[in-house]
Parts: sequence; C-alpha cells; structure tokens
Amino acid sequence: MLKASRKTGIVFFPAYDWAISPSHPEREERLLYTQDQVQEEGLLDVEGIVEYRVKPATHEDIRRVHFCIPDEKSVVTESHLISAGGCLVAADAVMRREVQNAFALVRPPGHHAMRVVHGNRGFCNINMEAVMIEYIR
Repeated sequence: MLKASRKTGIVFFPAYDWAISPSHPEREERLLYTQDQVQEEGLLDVEGIVEYRVKPATHEDIRRVHFCIPDEKSVVTESHLISAGGCLVAADAVMRREVQNAFALVRPPGHHAMRVVHGNRGFCNINMEAVMIEYIR
C-alpha cells in the first residue's frame, strides 16, 4: 500500500446548480471526470490521505469578505456555499492538526471575485480563499 509523505486532507464536492451550459468550461462532466480519476487512481486508498465531507459555509461567512448587491441570497447559490464550506472544512482539519495539509477540490471557483459582488465575474461570485482566510482569523 502506498503511503503519503504527509498526512493530507481531501475535500471533494463538485456542486452544479450554477453551471452555465453543457459546453461551458465549468461544467458537470469536467468535475465528474476528476472525481472518477481520484477514485480510479486509488488516491483515497493511500495511507495518510483523509477524505472530509463538506459542510456548507453560511451567509455570515460570506459577509465577512463580500458586500453583495442587493444581498447574498441574490448572488450566492447553494454551490457557492458548498464550495466555500469545503475550504473551511479543509482549513479546520489543518488547524486542528488532524492533517498536515489539505486540498479542497471544489467548484465553483472564486479567485476572480471582488470585494463588492453585484453579479458574477466569469464564474467567480465568491472568493473561496478569502472566505477561508477570514474564517481562520
């Protein structure tokens, strides 16, 4: 059996309620392919790889980072809360020292999101990394 050099947490939850179209780069098939590859390659069977379940972020978590116009509920989907929540679960695992590092393989992305959100920027309404950092603080 393979053994990871560092105990690593993995959070995987592709959420789809925000997908734009079947031919869009951010579509369900891409994420399902990634999930299949993780399983086919036996990544979760490697000793030292720990899978974590997603717990959705809250609107309060989003408000720490973003000012949404007119409000969070109009620009944040359940997928955004799940994706951001996956990052928070990964951060918690590292902060509690359950793992040495963690990777949140979640969609939708968010690294292009701005502080003020009044629609999406490509696919990025919510900056998942910023939500995670403010959560840790």
